[in-house]
Amino acid sequence: MARVLCAWELGSGLGHLGRLIPVARELRGMGHEVVMVLRDTSVMDVTRSEGFQTLAAPLLQSRAEKNPSPLNLPDVLLNLGYDDSRALHGALRGWQSMLDLVAPDVVMADYAPMALVAAGIARVPRITVGSGFALPPPGDPVPALRSWAAADPKVLQALDDRLAARLRSAAGPALQGVAFSARSFFEAETHLLCTFPEIDPFGPREGVEYLGPPGNVNRGLDVSWNGADGARVLAYLKPGAPRVDAVLAALASLDAEVIVAYPGIEAEAAASLSRGSLRVFHKPVEVGPLIAGASLAVFHAGPGFAGQALVAGVPMALLPTHLEQFLVAQRVQQAGLGEIASPEQPAPEFREWFARLMSPGPVHEAAKRESRKHAGHSFAAAAREAALRIAALAPA
Repeated sequence: MARVLCAWELGSGLGHLGRLIPVARELRGMGHEVVMVLRDTSVMDVTRSEGFQTLAAPLLQSRAEKNPSPLNLPDVLLNLGYDDSRALHGALRGWQSMLDLVAPDVVMADYAPMALVAAGIARVPRITVGSGFALPPPGDPVPALRSWAAADPKVLQALDDRLAARLRSAAGPALQGVAFSARSFFEAETHLLCTFPEIDPFGPREGVEYLGPPGNVNRGLDVSWNGADGARVLAYLKPGAPRVDAVLAALASLDAEVIVAYPGIEAEAAASLSRGSLRVFHKPVEVGPLIAGASLAVFHAGPGFAGQALVAGVPMALLPTHLEQFLVAQRVQQAGLGEIASPEQPAPEFREWFARLMSPGPVHEAAKRESRKHAGHSFAAAAREAALRIAALAPA
């Protein structure tokens, strides 16, 4: 049977584990061995409690002076430490040593560019999973992240060339003559997108396989709705996000039962915010049992939650806090499935906004129509299909 190295190098949040763990479970169930290599050591207890060997990923230090508005994905990587050839050399050596240690038959990468490069050099088959953000759309140079803003192709090409030059320098004399490019950080034999074309940040596009969300890690609180009738709002919020206090105040004033997952605050703070039909939890909650009964989903446009809301036919009120979330939110809004409250625009009157979105109307109708289109989606089947595609890459 195959040994699979699951690599997560960049990005934050539990969405990465929400993709990796369900697929890893399926692989193990098929008899394959899975080794997790993760960027966030604080969540290693999650994968270890699942019985997976877990190691810390080699990481780079983000540069002190970042471009606050990176133009394309190579520019994002340059921001994240890839502009330092010496550090990049160390990271590459680290991933090469990891491959020597684990000796995988396949590398599954979730936003792990250096793992992809190292596996490519070692001729280990590679497969990517993700929300779509970590895989640039086709184009040379790598296209701009913001399709609505003009970008000089010469500037984009210069970013691509700079990143490729850093990689050539990091690879050292032994690999002189190897044709590295900016796209070397994203290349794999197969690309699996654990999302839907409607909410792919750069989609729909060719050259990828859309599986939809593969499930979740089942680590949240088991919470249920109290009332059998009436409007229900499910919110997932992040402490410190723009306008989050105004959002909470508006949710508390709604004529609806409201459940708010607010991980990161103290239990006492969650209890003090809970009143009337509003319940606030200081830990993650299980979304699956709640989303099907919700009238509205309020969240920061994370792709995993967006996929679950899409399948359930629930309108979305989106509060993006960074570029990936904004790109997902923009796709949701373009499909008519929700609306965005951008932190760069004047705030809406949140209570009126929420009340309108959870009432019958165009967004509600579009959400139900899209849900019917994806009625056959199975989270478990998506995880199993991903596992089958990964196992098929292993040498016979």
